Parts: sequence; structure tokens; C-alpha cells
Amino acid sequence: MKNRIADDATVMDHVTVGQSVTIGKGALIYPNVTLQDNVVIGAYCIIGEPVQAYYANDRHEFAATLLGKGSIVRSHSVIYEGVTIGEGLQTGHHVTIREGTTIGHHCSVGSLSDLQGHLRIGDHVRLHSNVHIGQFTEIDDYVWIYPYVVTTNDPYPPMGKLVGAHVCRFAQIATGAIILPGRTIGENALVGAGAVVTRDVAPETVVAGVPAKTTGAIRDIRDAEGNALYPWPEHLKTYRGYPWQEKE
Repeated sequence: MKNRIADDATVMDHVTVGQSVTIGKGALIYPNVTLQDNVVIGAYCIIGEPVQAYYANDRHEFAATLLGKGSIVRSHSVIYEGVTIGEGLQTGHHVTIREGTTIGHHCSVGSLSDLQGHLRIGDHVRLHSNVHIGQFTEIDDYVWIYPYVVTTNDPYPPMGKLVGAHVCRFAQIATGAIILPGRTIGENALVGAGAVVTRDVAPETVVAGVPAKTTGAIRDIRDAEGNALYPWPEHLKTYRGYPWQEKE
């Protein structure tokens, strides 16, 4: 399949485009961007958006930006220069991913989410819509973060001595939770909806409330029929594309 580039898309010099790439109407691709095979860039997206230094230096050297194979970036999303993204990313619409961010393979970022840069995000991470991830946050593999979650990074605003949160493997952060700077969410932990996390969360625990307090262990959670649900990788029945699952 040949590349499909809209007539009014702008692809600047020094851009590497793989095979079977689609670039939609009105999209803008800045220099030093690599789009690997089967990447889809939606309408009016900007890839390689320059950082602030660009506007003060007419000889600005763009940092390398990479979108891995099979990534789909939906309309009106902006990915800054100096971002590295693995294979199979999917975004919703109006997503922003700022500079210095590294994202692993097979991740998704929902519509209107704002990733504030200098982030490390692992593989198979799911960020739902309207999520705000503050600078220097680290998110390990297989994490789920639900709508309207905020991770913060300035302990004494506006002093700017930033320290990000760390969300460990298989953790889940439910809708509307706020994670304060420097907090660690342990492996397989569950943060309840609307919680404000002011202290580290131990692995395999459930926290809820303002401020968040431990309410139990994930292994004690049961559904209406009394079935165990967590750790969720051990009980997930629906095929989600995880490496340990067989295709239906």
C-alpha cells in the first residue's frame, strides 16, 4: 500500500516516512520526525511541535521525534519534538504529548488528555480521556488511569522544584483521583474515585477518600457473585491484547 498524504498536509524537510503511512488533511510534520510503517496521522495534527527555544532561535535544531509502527494519532492532536513512542500507540482527539516523553509499545491516550512532558511511560498503559499527567511522572507497564485523573509535581507551587509521581505495574487509578507530587502507587494497587493521594500507596492495597486512606486489600474484593477480581491480570477474561492472553 502506498503512502497517502493529503494535498494540504505539510511535511517539512528531513522527515522520514515509512511505508503505508497516512497523513490527513491539514496535518503539519516538523523536521527530524520519523513515522514508521503503517502510521496514521489524523486531520490537523502537529507532529514535532517545537519547544519554546524555537521562537528565540532561527537556527533551532529539532530534537528527534519517533512514532512507532502502526501508531494512530487522531485529529487535532499535538506531539512535541523530542518524543519517542513505541509501536501501536492509539490516541483520541485533541491529545497533547509534550517534549522529553518516552512511551512504550501498545499504549492508548484518550481524547483531551494532556501529557506534560519529561515522562516515562511503559508498555500497554491505558490513559482514558481528560487525563492530566504532570512532568516527571513515571508510569510502569500495564497501568490503567481513568478519566479526569491528575498527577501533580510541584510540592511548593510556584517554586518549580518539580518531582513526579511513580505509578507501578498493574496499578489502577480511578476517575477523578489526584496524586500529589512524589507519591508512589504500588504494584497492583487500586486508588478509588475522587481520592487525593498524599502518601505512598502500598502494593495490592485499596485507598479511598480525601485524604486517601487504606480501606482494604485488593484480594478481598469480590463481585456480586462472590468471585475474586484482583489482581486483575489473573482474572481478566476479555481479550485486551496483553501478551499473556490468547486471541479469541
